[in-house]
Amino acid sequence: MLQALQAETLKLKRKWFWFLVFLGPFGVIALQVVNYGVRYDWIMRTYPDQWGRLISFTNLFVSPALLLGMAILASQLATLEHKQGSWKQILALPVRRRDVFVAKFLVIAGMISVSSFLLFIGTILLGAGLGFGWDAPVLAIAENSFYPMLAGLPILALQVWLSIIKQNQSGPLSIGIFGAVFSMYSYEVPNWVIWKWPLLFPDKDPFPYVAMGILVGVLVLVLGVIDFQRRDIA
Repeated sequence: MLQALQAETLKLKRKWFWFLVFLGPFGVIALQVVNYGVRYDWIMRTYPDQWGRLISFTNLFVSPALLLGMAILASQLATLEHKQGSWKQILALPVRRRDVFVAKFLVIAGMISVSSFLLFIGTILLGAGLGFGWDAPVLAIAENSFYPMLAGLPILALQVWLSIIKQNQSGPLSIGIFGAVFSMYSYEVPNWVIWKWPLLFPDKDPFPYVAMGILVGVLVLVLGVIDFQRRDIA
């Protein structure tokens, strides 16, 4: 596993991977800068809970940015092998197929974690810059930054799975884009739809979504590993 992780980590030296990692949280925070820049006075008059409202506004865009980032990162990481035709060489090495699959999942999960941390820091800085002070509800901001990632683990596992087994990345990317857009309008869909889980609801306990995300994420990861072990990847 360590050898597979090292190999995947070396690929991250390509600068555009980290550009995508920074782009997601930067975009979410930038949208709130515009939002407050246009409606600052009205928001301040209408919503007395300044930090709570900022978290709610931010949450609207966390889910689509997160799911889109998962799809793009998974696709780009798998594309390196598909374009170079190096799957056979990789799988011929003394490394388990399981380790190759799981390593890709863990590396992308790590990059998404960095994005979540940047969103956490960015939310605090934005609130302070808007005049809310430095007494930020750190726990609530952390939940808003990291819980969607944990709730979205099944989607990450699915995107990694599809990106690895499909040489043409239009399919996995289309599913990722559709899921990102769909998540913004998923309030009324059944709770079992996994694309709904990262969209945390301020008036509900997010823990069930997070717990189900972790459990189902592990299940999808295991199914992906089993399928990958049986496939002949060109």
